[in-house]
Amino acid sequence: MAAMTSATVDAPAATAAEIPTATEAGLIEMVLGIPAVGPRILGTAALPSLGRLSPAALAERTQIALLDATRLAAAFELGRRAHAARARRGALLTDAARVARTFGPKLASLVHEELWIASLDSHGRVRETRMLARGVDDAVYAGRATILRAALDMAAVSFVLAHNHPSGDPTPTAEDEAMTQQLRDLSHELNVPLRAHVIVTPSGRYSAVLE
Repeated sequence: MAAMTSATVDAPAATAAEIPTATEAGLIEMVLGIPAVGPRILGTAALPSLGRLSPAALAERTQIALLDATRLAAAFELGRRAHAARARRGALLTDAARVARTFGPKLASLVHEELWIASLDSHGRVRETRMLARGVDDAVYAGRATILRAALDMAAVSFVLAHNHPSGDPTPTAEDEAMTQQLRDLSHELNVPLRAHVIVTPSGRYSAVLE
């Protein structure tokens, strides 16, 4: 089947009032400007699964043009960032569950691993978040010095780490555990302690390497 291309003449005309009440299919059509394409795209996979795909994979799965797939992927990413920004700003990260709730919206849907840091104030509230490393589908790495420099640069009183396992298994690897223990010891020596390291997954399951 040939890829469907963008349409502008027949593009659905959406008003601001229609957006909050639009169906998922309708929102897709508003983003792409292609009438009646929403149900077909949603027929290829559930919305969370589509949101995890790269533009190229999205184009292949849904048979839309790469440019349209890129627009749709950008819309998914904007949604994730908006949700994550609301969740993170000033969030109180005092336990693994709170860390998972804060970073889950950003990390859980990714098909590759990412490692993030959140600097905390003296009350355990988020001052700043930053991505430290982007990996592949089953690994991500950032050196201990890189992580500790970031914590100091962010003026952290303490900090937490979070990364994702796209496989869905939240079990820490031996490398996760070893790195976390080393960071815990080094960070206490610097008086900027690592408070938690949490692994999140697409299903919402999580584990605490350190809490």
